[in-house]
Amino acid sequence: MAENNLQFDQLSEPAQSVALTQFGRFYLRYFRTEGLDVFAQLERSGYIADINQYLMENSALHSDELLTGLIKSRGQNLAHLISALGITFAEDGSAQPTLEQWYLNEKTAVAR
Repeated sequence: MAENNLQFDQLSEPAQSVALTQFGRFYLRYFRTEGLDVFAQLERSGYIADINQYLMENSALHSDELLTGLIKSRGQNLAHLISALGITFAEDGSAQPTLEQWYLNEKTAVAR
């Protein structure tokens, strides 16, 4: 039976790769559209600033290129951010709950 609610550092390398890619894509969407207020209220160690610096410096790249470069250049920052945010995963690296549900839960909690 597959395990759920695993921390990022408990995942296998292939599952970590899945988690980084899914989270990177999710983060990029919020960076470009709705903003990162919820992320910023939950994380205070500077990972967001480093990630955002890369994104701003490379904003001319196509989304897929930007995601690939982000993971290559700032993958450690993404991994630390995932851990700092307390996101949990299934054994295959998919977020549990989904990243959208996690975000809604955190947004509701921050608003209280």
